[in-house]
Amino acid sequence: MKRFALLLSLAVLAGCVPQQARPQPPQVELVSFALVSLDPFSGFADLDVRLRLTNPNGFTLPLLDSTLTAELAGAGFSMTLPAIELPTNTPREIQAGLRVPIAQGVQALASLVSGRPTRFRLQGEMQARLGPVNVPIGPFTLVDREVTVNLNFTPPTLRLVEIRFENGTFKLVLEVQNPNPIGFNLEGPVRLLIGGRSVAEANAQIAARPGSASRGELSIRIQGFPGLGNVQVQTNLVARVPGILERPVVQVLEGFLR
Repeated sequence: MKRFALLLSLAVLAGCVPQQARPQPPQVELVSFALVSLDPFSGFADLDVRLRLTNPNGFTLPLLDSTLTAELAGAGFSMTLPAIELPTNTPREIQAGLRVPIAQGVQALASLVSGRPTRFRLQGEMQARLGPVNVPIGPFTLVDREVTVNLNFTPPTLRLVEIRFENGTFKLVLEVQNPNPIGFNLEGPVRLLIGGRSVAEANAQIAARPGSASRGELSIRIQGFPGLGNVQVQTNLVARVPGILERPVVQVLEGFLR
C-alpha cells in the first residue's frame, strides 16, 4: 500500500512539471546555389548554399549546428547548417558549404556543369536549444527543387614561355592560365612548326588548377626538316575532367628558338 502511495505521489509530481512544447520547423527558402570550386586534383567540389529561414513559432528559436542530408541528382551528401537564432516571423539568411567528393558525385556534377536543371533535396533533423534542453525538430524536408549553375566556361590562355633545342630534342615550356572555378587536365597533341613546316609533335598533359596559373614542359624529338622563318606551336588540346567536362582548347602560339 505504501509503495502504491509513493508511485501515485511521483506521478502527481511529474504531472506538475511543465513539458517543453515541440516547436514547429522553420519555413525554408533556397536563396542561391552556386559552384565555388571543382578541383579534380583535390578530389572535391565545393558548393555555396544560401537559405532564408523564417520562424513560425511565437517564441525565439535558437537553432544549433545541424547535420543534414543533401541530395543532388539522387546522390546523398552530408551538409552542416551553422547555428542561428531565429526571432518570431523575422526572416534570416544563412550560408552553408556543401562539399561533394567528385568520385561519388560524377553524375550530379556533370549535370550541374552542363547547365542542366538538377534536383536538390535537403532534409533531416534540426536541433533547437530551448531552456536547459536540446529539442529535435523534424525530420522534415527543408528544400526540394531543381537548381542550375551558371558556368560560362572560358578557354584557358596558353603562353609559350620558352623553346630551346638540346641534343636533338626540342624543349617547350607552356604556361596555362585557367580563369575558371573548375580544374582540369589539358590533353592532346602539340605540334611545332618552323618556317611553316612541322618538325615535331608530342602529346601534352598539363594540370590546370581552378583559377590559377600552371606550367608544363614537353620534350619533342625532331621529326622533319625545319624551314626558314618564324616559330609556331599549334595546340589541339581538350580540357577534360573524366565524366564531367570536355571542352576543346585550340590555339596557335608564336615564339623564337633559343
